[in-house]
Amino acid sequence: MHTATLSPPKNMAAQTADLIVSVSGLTKRYGDAAAVDDVSFTIPRGGVVGLLGPNGAGKTTVMKMLLGLVRPTSGEIDLLGTRVGSRGWGATLQRVGAIIEAPPIYERLTARDNLRYQALSLGLGAHDDRIDEILDLVGLADRADDRPRGYSLGMKQRLGIGITLVGSPELVILDEPANGLDPHGIIEIRNLLRRMPDMGVTVLVSSHQLSEVQQACDQLVILANGRTIAYGSTEEILAQHADNSISFTVAEKEMPDALGALGNFGQVSPLPPTTILVKPKPGVTVSGSEMNRALANCGVFAERITAEGGNLEEVFLDLTT
Repeated sequence: MHTATLSPPKNMAAQTADLIVSVSGLTKRYGDAAAVDDVSFTIPRGGVVGLLGPNGAGKTTVMKMLLGLVRPTSGEIDLLGTRVGSRGWGATLQRVGAIIEAPPIYERLTARDNLRYQALSLGLGAHDDRIDEILDLVGLADRADDRPRGYSLGMKQRLGIGITLVGSPELVILDEPANGLDPHGIIEIRNLLRRMPDMGVTVLVSSHQLSEVQQACDQLVILANGRTIAYGSTEEILAQHADNSISFTVAEKEMPDALGALGNFGQVSPLPPTTILVKPKPGVTVSGSEMNRALANCGVFAERITAEGGNLEEVFLDLTT
């Protein structure tokens, strides 16, 4: 197993004054076994954060401790500026929406009435305008008056996420929202997650759908054996651990100039007759557009640019096995 650097990434460190979650030394033991072992990370306000790890890594236990459902053996959790379990914690918890293990759906109620019931349970008025807005957001406006017993699994998951949004939360915690879904349902959940930060909602989501995580999540916290093994922005983790090679196809006569222009970006390998493979220097994040600009500056215009690496599945397996 490879060990990652656990210092906060640059974009996280810049936002430490506005953290929505701060976890320090979090540990949960059951007898002699540590389900979570000295986990630390922070989450800035805004964006989608993926909590990843193999089965048994401690993801669900961490989420339950964030919500006060499981008492830590040791460590500290600050959620929305409040210490979990402290005085005033109950009021803070109302600013959080969550699905742990299964959506809280009443099968005998319509989708609309499920949202109304949640509003009433939170002490809010069941305002139809707000409920219609949520139903539209989760793509259930045309099935609002149907009972969920006739819904697909993906529709039920989206209704569950809608229920978490009733109280206009600042943070939503979702445990495997795409579990068991077909490809269409997975894409729907991904698109929904990406829209939530525009509503002012920070999302913490656990998932085994790593290709979807790569597309949906701005930040990652990766656990293995109850410990944090990688923590940072998705881009930084991929840059640090993935083979982020980029290939450029140019005219054959332009190969010498292209090799010279790309030489400063890392290891350059010519693949005759017209392709150049560039592997950036370790720990350096360089975009294809930067390299293409360097080519253009010397009068070379690439016919094709292809990203060869940056696969989160490969990085995850490398870090956790």
